[in-house]
Amino acid sequence: MNKYFGLYFLFVLLARPIFAQIEYTNPSINQAINGQLYFLEDSKNTLTLKDVVQSKDFKMVRNGVHNFGITNSAIWFKMSVKNLTEIENLILQVNQPIIDRIELYTKNPSTGKYNVVSMGEYNPFWLRKYQTPEYLFDVYIPKGVTMDFYLKVMCSENMQVPVSIGTRISAMNKSVLTNLASGIYFGIMIVMILYNLFIYATLKDRTYVLYSIYIIFILFTQTSLQGYTFQLIWPNSPWLAIHSPFLLPSLVGIIGLEFVKQFLKVRERLPFYFTLSFFFWLPYAVSLFLGFTGNFHWSFRIMEITASAVSVYMLIIAFLIYRLGYSEARFFLLGWFVFLLGICIYVMKDFEILPYNNFTRYTMHFGSAVEVILLSFALADRINILKREKEQSQAEALSISQQNQKLIKEQNIVLEQKVHERTNELEMANEELTATLNQLKDAQTQLVDSEKMASLGQLTAGIAHEINNPINFVLANIKPLRMDVNELLELINKYEYLRIEEDKLKQFQIIDAYKKKIDLDYMIKEIEKILGGIDDGARRTAEIVSGLKNFSRLDENDVKSANINDGIESTLILLRSTIPKEIEVVRHLGDLPMVECYPGKLNQVFMNVFSNALYALNKKQEGKKQLIITTYENGDHVYIIVEDTGVGMSKEIKEKIFEPFFTTKDVGEGTGLGMSIVFKIIEGHHARIEVESEAGVGTKLSIILNKKMRFPKH
Repeated sequence: MNKYFGLYFLFVLLARPIFAQIEYTNPSINQAINGQLYFLEDSKNTLTLKDVVQSKDFKMVRNGVHNFGITNSAIWFKMSVKNLTEIENLILQVNQPIIDRIELYTKNPSTGKYNVVSMGEYNPFWLRKYQTPEYLFDVYIPKGVTMDFYLKVMCSENMQVPVSIGTRISAMNKSVLTNLASGIYFGIMIVMILYNLFIYATLKDRTYVLYSIYIIFILFTQTSLQGYTFQLIWPNSPWLAIHSPFLLPSLVGIIGLEFVKQFLKVRERLPFYFTLSFFFWLPYAVSLFLGFTGNFHWSFRIMEITASAVSVYMLIIAFLIYRLGYSEARFFLLGWFVFLLGICIYVMKDFEILPYNNFTRYTMHFGSAVEVILLSFALADRINILKREKEQSQAEALSISQQNQKLIKEQNIVLEQKVHERTNELEMANEELTATLNQLKDAQTQLVDSEKMASLGQLTAGIAHEINNPINFVLANIKPLRMDVNELLELINKYEYLRIEEDKLKQFQIIDAYKKKIDLDYMIKEIEKILGGIDDGARRTAEIVSGLKNFSRLDENDVKSANINDGIESTLILLRSTIPKEIEVVRHLGDLPMVECYPGKLNQVFMNVFSNALYALNKKQEGKKQLIITTYENGDHVYIIVEDTGVGMSKEIKEKIFEPFFTTKDVGEGTGLGMSIVFKIIEGHHARIEVESEAGVGTKLSIILNKKMRFPKH
């Protein structure tokens, strides 16, 4: 039993981690603690300091600086430092600027409690005691004393935590050297930006602007990884400090892709690869979206995969374009190769294939600087290329010009002869065309006259019918009026031939008897009635004559100010006899100003439009039959709307109604020129005509006139 207990006790002792301490002996350097650094992963971020201090699950950080990747876990570090120098106020340095939150726990020897100092990108930069991108913590270690320290680190980016111990002087010296190297990098990039903008100002080639933007985003991306953007550009924006390492690389990829396509002229030289490039936009957009929403793990992975694919794509198109004989591609291939080599070394450092040191940490900076310089050389060489192309094109243009001059001289003689022959042919053809045109004009005049005669025939029939009714009424009343007048004259004669010497009473009795015989009171009423009827007939006749005069408008070839409503009314008067009783004519005639127009021609328009509407209503077998005429003023225009509830038109028919000779009427009922003439008249007024129609529903025709004619008066 004791034997087994002893083995168990030995196993427990061996299983417990043995924490080694680091001895700080040289105050002139910052001494790395990575070889004696232990870590504990808190996957749920729930461990307290007490849990961590008592934990036996710490593991040693091996192979220098361990890469924890992108993790949501909190990583606890434990280290023991023994100070063997005379300086007791030391600096604990964590050389990783892109940490969201870092906390240092130091045990107070007098109280036994732990003091905590918290820093990170979650706080504005100016709150830090030491204004450096890396994190510096003050620690007090008496000479010869060993002290334990705990670090709690949370980071949304690739987590690598290089820790060192030193004095303030050694820490600041190291920071100065880092800033000096970064300053050289900044200087190179800024010079390249200004250089390319200067070339753009000279050549006005937008490729240089695009390249300058690309360099700016590379500069922002690289410096954000070193914490300089948080220190110098957005020190009061922790959100940008945390999110920029995920957002900026995607923007660099997108802008770099567009620059390469512009620089190497991929659209003209490799059209397929130009189209293929747009497929990279989607994963970059997804990476940006995930970065904005805080899903850093997937944002980084998608961005990393897409960037690798884009890098291969750029190498392929650069190689293909170089094989086509374009020299600028060789600079791009060399620069891109150096940049990719720097990225590979940087990534191998992240995967712990290569050790973490200043060389592996800054290879991507070096690669991007070399790439920018080489591509700037390529853009500078492009000036020579453009110059050579211009000289070559000028030489070719001169050669072509000389050849053209020679050809022109040789062809001038032939051309002069051909021009003479062609002139004779054209003169003969012109004479034939003139004769044909005269024939066509005669035919057109005859057709228009035919249409006008057809309208005149319809108009004449209507006028005859309209005038016949009141004239017949007058004629019918003349005979009874003459009889009544004769009887009145006879009565008057009887009064004239009264004899004074005879018996007056007897004579008046005879006159009274005659009055009763002719029924004088009824006769007077009858005469008034007959005269009223004659007056009505005369007025109706005068109205028809006035309407006819207004419709005909002998001054139709002159622009006049006319009342549109009067023209509509006169046209309806002339058409009144042709309107069946079952058709209701509804007028909504608004108050209109005088309109400059050709009144007689507009009346012809109204006649043709109303006649077509009545024809469509007559063809309708059942249902309500209405002709609705509306006029109103709107701004500088006068609107005339003619609606009918007739049979309507299909879309195919509506598209043809203004074509000459097109008609839906039976043979002998129309010439097919009515609406064509309407269109010509409206066009001559610089007005518009619009038609809306649906088969079986009806038609709406709108005429929009200008109040004033917009062309010289004739």
